[in-house]
Amino acid sequence: MNKPCLLPDVDWTPVVQRLNTATCVHLVTHRMPDSDGIGSQIALFHALNSMGLDVRMYNADPVPRICRYLDGAELIAHGNAPPAADVVIALDAGAAARLSFSFPDHCCLVNIDHHASNNGYGHINMIDARYPATGAMVYDLLLALKAPWSPAIAQAVYAAILTDTNAFRTETVTADLHRLVAALIDAGAQPALAAQHAYASHQPARFVLLRKALDTLEIHDNGRSAWMHLTQTMLGQSHCRLEDSEGFIEYASSIDGVHVSVLLCQMGSDEWKVTFRGKGACNVGDLATRLGGGGHRHAAGCTLHGSYREVRQRLRQSVGALLGSCGE
Repeated sequence: MNKPCLLPDVDWTPVVQRLNTATCVHLVTHRMPDSDGIGSQIALFHALNSMGLDVRMYNADPVPRICRYLDGAELIAHGNAPPAADVVIALDAGAAARLSFSFPDHCCLVNIDHHASNNGYGHINMIDARYPATGAMVYDLLLALKAPWSPAIAQAVYAAILTDTNAFRTETVTADLHRLVAALIDAGAQPALAAQHAYASHQPARFVLLRKALDTLEIHDNGRSAWMHLTQTMLGQSHCRLEDSEGFIEYASSIDGVHVSVLLCQMGSDEWKVTFRGKGACNVGDLATRLGGGGHRHAAGCTLHGSYREVRQRLRQSVGALLGSCGE
C-alpha cells in the first residue's frame, strides 16, 4: 500500500538537501519531552540511520515512562550539552529556549514544529500548524526522503499522533489523517500497544497525586474557568514526578460550561509550569504567547516566575481578559 502524504503542498526540499550532505545529525526535542517529541525523534532516528547517516538523540530531560517501550528510546541520552554535529534537528520545540542548550555556530539548526507560536529560530524552519502533531510532519518528511519504513518507525509516529490529538479527539483530526494512520498500521504500528502505554499503564502513586490535584479544583469567572495546582510538596508526598501529572488538566477542561482551564505545576521555589486548555472562541495559544510561552489555539502553556499567589493573580487577570474578549 502506498503511503499518502498528509500535506502534499509542503516543500521539504531544503531539509532533504541538507540531510543529503550531512555527516552527523543530532535530534533533539523540548524540555520535559512528551510522546510527540520522543516519537518524532525515534522515527527520524531509525529512518536516517537506515540511510547510512551518523545519527544521535539527546535531550535535556529523560524519556518519560510512557515512551520507554518504543524501540530506540533507550538510545536517547540526556544532560546539559549535546555532542557536536553538523546538523541538529529540533523537533516539536516552539522556542529555542525550550531546548535548554545552544549549538556551535557551524551547526545547521533545522526547526520542525507544528506550533503556530514558533518564532522560526532555526536556519531552516519547517513550521506548519495545520499538522496535528510533529510526528505527522516527520511522516511527510520521511516520504520526501524516500526513507525505508519499519514497524519501529511506524509505532513511533503513531505514538506521536495518538497523544497530540488526545486520542484522535482534536479538531485537527481529518479523514486524511485517518488514512495516514491506516498506512502506519499497515507498516507495523500497533494501536493497542500505544494506547496501553499512553493511557493504561499508570502507577498507583499517580492517583494519589491526582487526588491532591482535584482537591485544589476551583471554578471561577461565573463557571467559565477552572483552576488546579500542584506543588513540590504534593509531588514529594505522592512520590511522583512532574510527568505523572500529564493529562490532569483534562479533568478541569471536561467540566460543562468551562471555556478556559488552567493547571499550575511548581517546578522550583518560584518557577511554575502553566498549562492551558481552551474551548470555542477562547484562543489560549495567544494567551500563552503573550505570557512568554506558546502552543495551539486550544492547548498551550508557559513558564512563570513568582510566588503561587503572584502567579495566580497574574493569570486570573489574563484569563478574565481572554474570556471577556472572546465573548464566552
